[in-house]
Amino acid sequence: MLASDGHSYYMKTLGGCPDFAQGSVAVEYVIAEAGRLIGAPVCGNSLIRIPEEFDDWPLPSGGKLTAGLAHASAALERAIEARPALTGRARDDNRRRHVGLYALYDWCFGDDPQWLHDLEGDHAAYSHDHGLYLPPHDGRITRRYLVDCADEPNSLTDPPSGLDPRAIADVSQALERISRDALVKIVRGVPASWPVSDDDLEALGWFLEHRAPAVASRIRALM
Repeated sequence: MLASDGHSYYMKTLGGCPDFAQGSVAVEYVIAEAGRLIGAPVCGNSLIRIPEEFDDWPLPSGGKLTAGLAHASAALERAIEARPALTGRARDDNRRRHVGLYALYDWCFGDDPQWLHDLEGDHAAYSHDHGLYLPPHDGRITRRYLVDCADEPNSLTDPPSGLDPRAIADVSQALERISRDALVKIVRGVPASWPVSDDDLEALGWFLEHRAPAVASRIRALM
């Protein structure tokens, strides 16, 4: 979609999700924000407001727009999607970018890995479409699943050969420097109109803080 700022975005809105997966809007927001804390290559994102005059506007994929706040992910001008294999390590600076993808996937308990390759940037890799990240992988943020899975590794199975050693050190250190204040800022940024409870958001902040040191160790082990 085209926003009033003149830029194109892929938008996830409450009305475009099944009732059971409406929390995936919050998942998308949190994962993109968390990715930036560790320098992972995620597309730019923003909250976006759908005006009242577009309420109930039919979507091509089914469902309808819902007036209010939604999540917007910046669209690349020319890109191809790849899944599930993480390819193109020799292109652009993907030896470095891929390290962030390994870290984000493990840290945020990823599922359904999807990668974009920017055709305008020598196939630079991005992670996108994070609606099924976080346990239980169904578009919900739920305390009991976060607690149950907090100590479980969730590593990508792609061979780590050829990764940039400096990036491995940088991303590992970024995970170890994650501050509670930074995570609180992220979870407090989730709009109150989205169907996620404060209790579950508090658990999510704890989950990310708790996992970060162990994920840092697993990333170092990719060397």
